[in-house]
Amino acid sequence: MQTISLFQKTSHQESGFYALFLTNRIQMLYYMIVMPSALVQPYMLLAIVAMGIASQFCLYMLSKWFATSYSAQGYQGFERLFGKTGIKILALASLPLLLLKISFISVSYADIMQKFVFPSMGREWHIVFPFILSCYLALFGMENMVRFVTVVFIGTIWIFLLYIPFFLVKSNSIHDLYPLIPIGPEPFAWKSLLLVFSSLSGPEFLIAISYWLNPQRKMLKYLTIANAISVGEYLFISIATLLFYGSKYLPTIKYPNVEIGRYLQSPVFERVDIILISAYMFSFLYSIALLVLMIYGASRLLGKTRTSTTRIGLIVSGCAAMAVTLPISKWFWEPGLDQAFWLDLQMWTGSASYLLVPLLVWIAIKRKARTTS
Repeated sequence: MQTISLFQKTSHQESGFYALFLTNRIQMLYYMIVMPSALVQPYMLLAIVAMGIASQFCLYMLSKWFATSYSAQGYQGFERLFGKTGIKILALASLPLLLLKISFISVSYADIMQKFVFPSMGREWHIVFPFILSCYLALFGMENMVRFVTVVFIGTIWIFLLYIPFFLVKSNSIHDLYPLIPIGPEPFAWKSLLLVFSSLSGPEFLIAISYWLNPQRKMLKYLTIANAISVGEYLFISIATLLFYGSKYLPTIKYPNVEIGRYLQSPVFERVDIILISAYMFSFLYSIALLVLMIYGASRLLGKTRTSTTRIGLIVSGCAAMAVTLPISKWFWEPGLDQAFWLDLQMWTGSASYLLVPLLVWIAIKRKARTTS
């Protein structure tokens, strides 16, 4: 198989905007799938603001990594900070997190495609075809993937504008957003907080690709802007769905922010919801491709890192991710308890990785600074 340079770096220009686009699109992956049907009470809008602040704290720790010289050195920087054994441990721990993230978003998106676009096609086919396209994208290498996020951002950021008409309905009232403070104790309110925080997770994986982001000390500014845009989109779409459906009817709908697209009218397109789902595929395919590249990189760290990258190695990584995803879709993802289990697992692991990974790196940087001073 021909040798290719999947992890080669040729550009050294500032790429703070790439970090901004990456952070925002990764943070918006889960919202379309699960969040609106979970944040069904108006006061839960405050959970988005609260978790946005908590997310900013994680991004602050993440920016400390970008400000160090280690982040610009690639593998050598990680080796200086953690050592060879530490790198292998981190690579081994990252693989199940990456596989779970891929499996969850793949099956969830396939479920949407089957319900709204191609109901007669089996869900597993909605997983196989996107995986093939994602692996093809990944073959262009990490550097090109980082640049391609600009296209993904421009191709999807406009989606939230489709919800503007639902703010202009004459029957809407500010009283539809009351109460902003819960009247009595609400069971499992903490679960909504956990869901929002896990939905904002994902930027911690930028640590693995910081070498291609040409890190700089001003990275916190770009990360903060991205986080603010994500929180703004979350609030905008949540308010639109609450105003349209109401807090009593909203919990009965599985995908409210997709269903709402059926009520949009266009003189050109009959099914605006299909346009919305198709546009969302930009983020979905891109994220899968990026995560497959990370899986391939992590697997190389567990083996012989000096060997050249190959197409077959990347394809094997993509097939391994698909081999994990398909059984979950076939036998362990049915409405009810099975689906709730995977959602809970993703909430816990996503929240834990978003908090602990930047914290671990930040502590390692502080410890290294003390030992070298």
